[in-house]
Amino acid sequence: MNQTFKIRVAEDKDFSPKVLQMLQEVAEVEMASCTAEELPEIFNSCDVFWFRLGFKLNKELIDNSTQLKIIATPVTGIDHIDEAACAAKGIKIICLRGEYEFLKEVRATAEHTLALTLALLRHLPAATLDAQQGNWQRDLYRGHELYKKKVGIIGMGRLGQITASYFKAFGCDVYYYDTRSITSEVAQPVKQLNDIAACDIISVHVNYTKENHHLIDSDFFEQCTGNGYFINTSRGGIVKEMDLLNALDKGLLKGAALDVIQDEFSYNASNTLATYAREHHNLLLTPHIGGNTYESFEKTELFIAQKIIAQLHAAGR
Repeated sequence: MNQTFKIRVAEDKDFSPKVLQMLQEVAEVEMASCTAEELPEIFNSCDVFWFRLGFKLNKELIDNSTQLKIIATPVTGIDHIDEAACAAKGIKIICLRGEYEFLKEVRATAEHTLALTLALLRHLPAATLDAQQGNWQRDLYRGHELYKKKVGIIGMGRLGQITASYFKAFGCDVYYYDTRSITSEVAQPVKQLNDIAACDIISVHVNYTKENHHLIDSDFFEQCTGNGYFINTSRGGIVKEMDLLNALDKGLLKGAALDVIQDEFSYNASNTLATYAREHHNLLLTPHIGGNTYESFEKTELFIAQKIIAQLHAAGR
């Protein structure tokens, strides 16, 4: 390549040395964190911007960029990027969406779904905190087993299928709802979304789009039996959060665990979900760590780097 490209890696903690070396062979690479206020200048001085989920890239920012050619983000959901603005500007987004064969080997989010489910059923956070404070109150934390529970999967794509197989391994009866004609060896389909509401465990694995914004709302929760647990490791915008809290308050659900919320960029201690979780043991929150493992980072960074290098080679010819 005759042209010299510049890559800015803005979330560089634990970045793979192997991947960094690969990128340095084709471009000038700057590894440095930044603030949102610095993004306009960066977008006018680099060709590739690499980040995970730390920023929301809006239309104004994209429209005013002068040099940026590629946005690289090693995640499947890209609702934190204005895709239409990128398309209009000719900026390519390199991500993991639709990379089904590769993603079969990335299972961290499915594992986290099981972890959240077990934490809910066995009251692990509350029991752990109580023990740390010097109490040993076994009878307060009697829980439930996964064995023979009825599990409902909403969205039977890659993660839905992996999660279904994990629940099946625990001896659960697994059902799923998907608008597509998908078959499964470990789960049975249901005809309507609300059929999932009767399950003991409800797990969401739907890609976020404008069409399924607040797909799960009061209409769904009103069908719940009061014995179920709700898990969302997909995207926050799929669930109408106030309707979920109302369902917990009314006893339509026994508990819920969220790894994602609708507006993660403005989350703080006064957030309604955070306030509720501090006062109730039936809502668990984790800060979007489903895919946040060393193994998944290494695999996805290598995959994304290979895509970037191919694009830069094509642009530099």
